[in-house]
Amino acid sequence: MAVVDSKRTLPADFIWGFATGQRIPLCRVLSNSCILLASFQIEGSTAVDGRGKSIWDDFSKIPGKTLDGRDGDVATDSYRLWKEDIALLKSYGVKSYRFSFSWSRIIPLGGRDDPVNPLGIKFYSDFIDHLLENGIIPFVVCSCLLCVTELAQFVADLVSLGFASRTA
Repeated sequence: MAVVDSKRTLPADFIWGFATGQRIPLCRVLSNSCILLASFQIEGSTAVDGRGKSIWDDFSKIPGKTLDGRDGDVATDSYRLWKEDIALLKSYGVKSYRFSFSWSRIIPLGGRDDPVNPLGIKFYSDFIDHLLENGIIPFVVCSCLLCVTELAQFVADLVSLGFASRTA
């Protein structure tokens, strides 16, 4: 039996919070593991306000690739219901909220020199402002895995056709 050290406590400035993600894994990849992409899992509205198509939009529509054949077109509809979502977080007494950006909502074509979608920027700016107005500290996650797997489908198509080669 393990002995619990009752003197071990979290620091006084430790911040408890919530994070995005689905209770049920969305994608079965590599021997039933799951890659969590929070923005894809919760936002929905995949063809709204200038959002470009991501790799996950196409992947999730391939039969057998997602649990129960679900895709991200609606997800938990947080893109439309974000104010209600934040009100729920506040009602739970949440102090922080971790989430990720949908890069295909920010840069719909996916390229370094492609235009930024002002409606995508506005959405995340308003979202962050509303979190702060409700006393909730936003933590935005940006990892290399998220950037790669959230590539615009247009960029993935170019790569698969060989257009990304420096020798071409």
